Amino acid sequence: MNTQTNREERIKEKIKNLPSGAGIYLMKDVSARVIYVGKAKSIRSRVSSYFRPSAGLDAKGTALISSVRDIEYVSTADENEALILENNLIKLFRPKYNISLKDDKTYPHLKLDMNEEFPSLTMVRRSGKEGHGSSGRKVRYFGPYPDVSSLKSTLKVIQKIFPLIKCKKKFFSAVAKKKNPHLCLYYHLGHCLAPCAGGISRKEYAKIVRNVVLFLRGKRDLLKKNLAREMEMNSKHLRFEEARVARDRIYAIESVARRIRVRRIEMEKLNLIKRENEVEELREILGLPALPSRIEGFDISSISGKEAVGSMVVFRNGMPSPSEYRKFRIKTVPSADDVGMMKEVVFRRYRRLLKENLPLPDMVVIDGGKGHLNGVMEVMTSLRIRNMPVIALAKSEELIHIPDRLSPLRLPRSSGSLRLVQRVRDEAHRFALAYHHVLRRGKIL
Repeated sequence: MNTQTNREERIKEKIKNLPSGAGIYLMKDVSARVIYVGKAKSIRSRVSSYFRPSAGLDAKGTALISSVRDIEYVSTADENEALILENNLIKLFRPKYNISLKDDKTYPHLKLDMNEEFPSLTMVRRSGKEGHGSSGRKVRYFGPYPDVSSLKSTLKVIQKIFPLIKCKKKFFSAVAKKKNPHLCLYYHLGHCLAPCAGGISRKEYAKIVRNVVLFLRGKRDLLKKNLAREMEMNSKHLRFEEARVARDRIYAIESVARRIRVRRIEMEKLNLIKRENEVEELREILGLPALPSRIEGFDISSISGKEAVGSMVVFRNGMPSPSEYRKFRIKTVPSADDVGMMKEVVFRRYRRLLKENLPLPDMVVIDGGKGHLNGVMEVMTSLRIRNMPVIALAKSEELIHIPDRLSPLRLPRSSGSLRLVQRVRDEAHRFALAYHHVLRRGKIL
């Protein structure tokens, strides 16, 4: 059976195991790079359509399919969620066969400027970053929303539940000076409480704004609890109209809660795929025999050899596993010898694993340069540990030192595999430094 037939059989098997529900699919080439991201109402049906003889693909589609070696997927609750996730993944991976999504044509967000006297929600195309204005208050962004109609629908819902001002600033200022609510159509329609004309105090309006923030952040339970307390208080004081408003808001929140949770769900899945892709990329670049699913990182911290400590951190599938971290007090190296200290820590760690017949990690990352790496490799030889990948990452130029390689490996700063190794190195450094500070503080006391 030739290579092409093998590939087709693997793809067919992949398609059989794809879900029939909504979601996104990622097509990868022979180097495990994502070359296409797509969305679908039914992932299995959509992906299988590419590989049918009657697919009628154009030149671009034919080139894509001939390059595919693997297919991954992420299930979503519906097509709207898949649409958002597809947009973010295209921007993350920049796949070769996707149409570019430029930043100025990204999905719209909602903006809430807390620096205004009476904040209002506005639609913006670029979310920017949350920051502080001259008053020290935050400018908040919520979203993204798949399309303008979806956003307008959300705004209508919010306006019914929480009547924030809708008129423009200049008009608001003009009305506020005249103290004349009859100029405002929104007031007559019941969509605004006329803060410009003293219809509601700043304190009461601020309470509505806080509820809007809770609503848009998906803090449904806390918001409902606050509204229930407000409803009970109004009923107790025979303010039945106000109690009814609070009750209606609770009902409305229930009906739209799921839509507000989309962004959080999408980001969780996005981070998961990003981490998996970094691990796969690291395996490919270093030519590892297997995925480095478990990585252990080491660092040393001391001041002129005093209160010297070592740290070991563990990353599983690209994510830290703090419960498996270990601390070491240096016992056999009296002077400021970083390489000697590193050798001691690594020796103690893997001698124990071998003694207790525990599995070794898939990869080791050392904070340091070529000297540190050579020292650790001496330890591995003395323990008769062979074929376990070990690298050292130097801080100054972020060069990766690899055993039996004359020159260090320099990866682009944008490389996902470099970011993964940096996270391991930086976490080992942070953990070692924190332990060293504890010991120094105890000695001073």
